[in-house]
Amino acid sequence: MSGIGDIDLKVALIDSDYYTEKAIHAYLAWDRRTRALTDYSSLRDFWRALDGITAAAYPDVIILDVNNLGERGDVRHSIQSLVDTVSAATLVCLSHIDDLDLFYAAAEGGARAFLHKDDVRYHIASAVCLASQLTPGELLYSPKMDRARRMLNHPRASAPLAVALPKPMQYIGLNKQRRRAIELYAIEGMPAALIADEMSLAESTVRDYIKEAYGALGLRDADDAFLADLSQRERAFMKLTALEAPRR
Repeated sequence: MSGIGDIDLKVALIDSDYYTEKAIHAYLAWDRRTRALTDYSSLRDFWRALDGITAAAYPDVIILDVNNLGERGDVRHSIQSLVDTVSAATLVCLSHIDDLDLFYAAAEGGARAFLHKDDVRYHIASAVCLASQLTPGELLYSPKMDRARRMLNHPRASAPLAVALPKPMQYIGLNKQRRRAIELYAIEGMPAALIADEMSLAESTVRDYIKEAYGALGLRDADDAFLADLSQRERAFMKLTALEAPRR
């Protein structure tokens, strides 16, 4: 697997849900490993944009919301067209439902990942980076898709090709309250005063929690040159959105 500082992915996002699109774009933009390109509200818009650029400018990763692409056959055809046309790109399918037909379409069409939106949230960049490093035959799936995966009679949905999305990294000393405070600060970008209102705490307590969370995250360690070049807030973001190593 590549090191954290060795990954630099251009990502195109196709999602008809405006608010989800903006949230995912923000999480991708905050992560130094992913560069969010233009967002598209439909697959048709993406195809139109692709006509005007050279293959060298194609994205490295395409994140596709599959919930509004039609029936299983239509979804499979759309996925297969993307995989064939932008052959060097990693295709990551997102869904807000654990639908067996959609999962089949992703596996059959050649997608590299099928993830439930509730499972990835602000871990989307880490999930994308992991998917980009899998072999073409492997298929990354998230917990809410496990039932559909087990029901699917397709070789890519079974071991050893099916790869479960790892759990978020856990840190000793980062309890629920401290984690909530540092997530609101480093991921949502909220100042201490607003976090205090959100958590019904004194602002001084929130500041203490954030300081203690920095220690629990190991942000004072300089053993990673890539993280050392980031601000403390960015380093906290990278640590909080990281996933454990995948188990095969």
